[in-house]
Amino acid sequence: MYINELNNLPILDLKTEFENLLSNNTISWFRDKHNNFVRDQICLNTTIDNQDDIHLGRGSLIYDWDNSSTDSNGSLVLPKREKELQESDFNVIATPFKDTLFEDAYNAINEKYILGRVRLMNSKPKTCLSWHHDGTGRIHYPIITQEGCLMVVENTVMHLEKHKWYYVDTTKPHTALNSSKKERLHLVAVIIGIKK
Repeated sequence: MYINELNNLPILDLKTEFENLLSNNTISWFRDKHNNFVRDQICLNTTIDNQDDIHLGRGSLIYDWDNSSTDSNGSLVLPKREKELQESDFNVIATPFKDTLFEDAYNAINEKYILGRVRLMNSKPKTCLSWHHDGTGRIHYPIITQEGCLMVVENTVMHLEKHKWYYVDTTKPHTALNSSKKERLHLVAVIIGIKK
């Protein structure tokens, strides 16, 4: 099975904590080069040299999607980041999440697993990710979800329920879709390995 429920992590009210952090401007969504909010990812952990940066871990660690463009033929031009990062570089909790339930969640996962990035991943209504695979598995904790939010791994289709932890084998071809009319928000942790 590609999606397995985990019973070794705490149930936390991350929705209320998330809303409080947003409302008091402790965290915010990323702003693009046109100063528009991009409501896709916020990183709980970061690198030792960027402890206040909750956006460093957004998107690709290799490619700079925020500065992509199209050439005269209409082909995508995708530059590489100035400095390529590794999942293992993300090994400290970002300052805005210290002393919050998100730090408690991070510490609980970090106790059992060797982590890469741990992100809040938002999915807008009526959207779907590309069919892809990752180099490692992921742990998902749905914070905001509803009927029509589905994870698809190969031929397995499953709604991940709120207040439950799941290990998802994202090394297999997969996608996530939100066919509902509301946003979906998951805490997603990259799992590099298991601690003994």
